[in-house]
Amino acid sequence: MFTLRQKLTVGFGGLLAILLVGGALSLYLLTRYSGTIEQIFRENYDSVGYGQNMKEAVEQMDEIARSSLWEEGPAQEPMSLVVARFEENLRKERDNITLPGERELAEDLARLWQQYKNEHERLLSARDTEAGRRAFYRTTLLSHARQIKTKAQRVIDINLQNVISVDGRVRQSAVRAKRAMYALLVAGVALAVAFVGLISRSILRPLRTLTRSAREIEQGNLDLVVSVPSRDEVGQLAEAFNSMAAHLREFRRSDRARLVRTQRTTQLALDSLPDAVAIVSPDGRVELVNETAQKLFALHPGVDIAAVQINGLAELYRRASQEGRSLQPRSYESAIHVFDGQERFFLPQAVPILDEDRQLVGVTLVLADVTHLRRLDEMKSGLLSAASHELKTPLTSIRMAAHLLLEERIGPLNAKQAELLVAAREDSDRLHHIIENLLDMSRIESGRGLMDLRPVSPERLVSQAVEGVAPSFRDKGVELKSDIPPDAPEVLADPVRIGHVFSNLLHNAQKYTLSGGRVRVSAQSEEEVVRFEVEDTGMGISPEDLPRIFDRFYRGKGQSSEGGAGLGLAIAKEIVEAHGGGITVESRMGVGSKFSFTLSRGDRTGR
Repeated sequence: MFTLRQKLTVGFGGLLAILLVGGALSLYLLTRYSGTIEQIFRENYDSVGYGQNMKEAVEQMDEIARSSLWEEGPAQEPMSLVVARFEENLRKERDNITLPGERELAEDLARLWQQYKNEHERLLSARDTEAGRRAFYRTTLLSHARQIKTKAQRVIDINLQNVISVDGRVRQSAVRAKRAMYALLVAGVALAVAFVGLISRSILRPLRTLTRSAREIEQGNLDLVVSVPSRDEVGQLAEAFNSMAAHLREFRRSDRARLVRTQRTTQLALDSLPDAVAIVSPDGRVELVNETAQKLFALHPGVDIAAVQINGLAELYRRASQEGRSLQPRSYESAIHVFDGQERFFLPQAVPILDEDRQLVGVTLVLADVTHLRRLDEMKSGLLSAASHELKTPLTSIRMAAHLLLEERIGPLNAKQAELLVAAREDSDRLHHIIENLLDMSRIESGRGLMDLRPVSPERLVSQAVEGVAPSFRDKGVELKSDIPPDAPEVLADPVRIGHVFSNLLHNAQKYTLSGGRVRVSAQSEEEVVRFEVEDTGMGISPEDLPRIFDRFYRGKGQSSEGGAGLGLAIAKEIVEAHGGGITVESRMGVGSKFSFTLSRGDRTGR
């Protein structure tokens, strides 16, 4: 039995033989045709040119004769050059005799030319009358010129006739070559059809079987076994295919076991977590959850995350999917409240799962149990509030006593006593301000319903804040400018609380801006909110301090010991967030800082 290589060799060898025979025949015909054409040009073309040149030379000689008789103008070329050109072409023609009768014509041309040349010279040198010379020209010279041109034309004609006869032979050769090529083409087509039939029967059929088997395996049918009809290369391929299918079956069994083991391990690891964890696919279907998520939030595999009745969870998933970044809760205000025999709080966060091409393959939702941390925060807030209240009464007495002593109502003071009392009064005032800030934060955290929210124009909020600090800005030499559009929409705000925010931001801007600097307060309307900005040209905030600038009791490295307790920006942040807005900061060292916060538009309320 032939192997696949032998079958291909026989088939392609036949096609190669046809190609070689056709190429050889074409090369032979081309060579023969080229030789015939070369013969035509070699034997005939030169003689045609010589004859034409001799005719033109005789005509120029005739023009010279007529010019001398009738004074028709000077000849175009000297007679000596014309004679030399005729004799040169006559010599070449006599050396290029190739056809029967051509030699006799050449000899006749030589004889006639000699007679004509002598008679021409006689005409030009004769001393006869003009009438006699003209009669000689008409009767003798003109007749010889015509005879020469007739002989030259005869040379041209016999050579052209030979060209025509050779062209006929070339046409006959081309017809024979065309017939041979047709026969070769028919034979090649017949052999090619036979080859295709052989290929279809001995090669393509087993290949089609292998193709169908590959598609079966693609669909998961790994139990398929391909029959081996021959021992050629296709048969060896079928055996390798069966071996591959066997290995795939074994791999599938081991892979399934490994996958089941991995899923079980992953599920056990998730179930051991105290937090609720769910993994959601890119199409929004829950794929994997732990026991806490199933028990407390009714999250089950296959559930559409959009249908889950958990406040804000579907929106958190959508944002993480679109933005491709982790989303963390900002405060305990976004905690989810759950009753499971006891009151529990969970903070939701979303972490997108990205592949190496930064394409989304899923989102991990984590509901972290922050019940204990929230209680500690509440205890801390309560402790601060209680301590502040307890400290406020004795501190008020101390401040009053210091003021009374400094007024010398009880008795006179010496210089040292007055200095100590002034220091005590300033420190007690600073401590009173800190306690007031702590109490203010406690009141804000205790309930947002304490806010007196009502529609207020941005221009009114900014103008009240600017008027309160304008004198201190003038005293320091810092330019204070406000830029509020007259058509800015009203915002929903507590004027007193927002005034506190502006006061803190403007106080900081004045404090850290040198004389000659500028501070600008502006507002611009956005789709759902109005954004307020306080921008200065001060010293700026270092990159190390920026992330913690809104933390409680945080003071930057560059702040003096006489500054506040680090509660001003924290209180401003609490107030803005209590209004449902947000506050941010941008800063560059040596350039300045820009604080911006947002408040809800009054005309969007209830939408």
